[in-house]
Amino acid sequence: MLIYNNSRIRFAGEIAAKVRNKELARYFWKENETGSTWELMYFIVNEEKTDVPIEKLNPLFGYQPHYRPQGFSMINEAAVSSFAQNCGDILGVLKTLERGEELIHLPIRKEAVSARIDERIERVPTEHDEMQWRLIRLGQLAKCDVWVPRSDQPKQYEGHQFRDFVLHEFHETLDVPRSIENIDVVWKFGPYSIKSAFEIEHSTSIYSGILRLSDLRAEAPNSNYPLFIVASEDRRRRVFEELRRPTFSGPCLRLNEVIRFLGYEKLREIDELSKSVKDFDTNVLLAAGESVPQVYH
Repeated sequence: MLIYNNSRIRFAGEIAAKVRNKELARYFWKENETGSTWELMYFIVNEEKTDVPIEKLNPLFGYQPHYRPQGFSMINEAAVSSFAQNCGDILGVLKTLERGEELIHLPIRKEAVSARIDERIERVPTEHDEMQWRLIRLGQLAKCDVWVPRSDQPKQYEGHQFRDFVLHEFHETLDVPRSIENIDVVWKFGPYSIKSAFEIEHSTSIYSGILRLSDLRAEAPNSNYPLFIVASEDRRRRVFEELRRPTFSGPCLRLNEVIRFLGYEKLREIDELSKSVKDFDTNVLLAAGESVPQVYH
């Protein structure tokens, strides 16, 4: 949902629910001169203030630069799909335009952008599964849809069956391309919006986890949702070393700026504290995640 006023996009959010309720509408807005009211309502969550001239956004949806929408207007599905294929996440695009930066336009995506990472995972299941379960639980508490790889859905931790708490079907969009469907945990809101993505690195190669997140970043470079490597505290230095590689830290991906390190103990602490609340603010994880420290020479 984009809200426009005086030639600028002022507000963006996501529609969480819709309702038709004449009495509630009368309570909020009374009636017009004919006795009618505005009974078709929707509720917006994850709202963000923006300040983007509409002529910068219009061409991306196939409109003339100075097109002015009237009232409530739906953008046709083909235009939305084209936008997603060429630009990616709408909020990330708005923030990029707001900063006055050039958008990165995506090339036409081939079926296989990168080879699927097939690796033998030798790990102690309990700790990896514990972290995966905690992220599933926090995602649900944050009112997100949660995706884990199909191979992980039969797993359980302390009697909690993963399949009972996660999406069963993989809905491929630009933000969730099939090439990275094996990311350990993805928090989503609706079909087009990712909230966060997490790779848990217990005993596998840290490089392979970062590579999965780099695929996601490469296919949605205008997006601004946080990405996390979750690992034990003794692997922190190694994670930061990998993220400083020119392959990952170069001007195209800048993974050293967008991926944060989240230690096992910190995740345990956050999850335990959240058990006494009814919802969860995703900014808590963002604040707890550690950015790659700058290296001074």
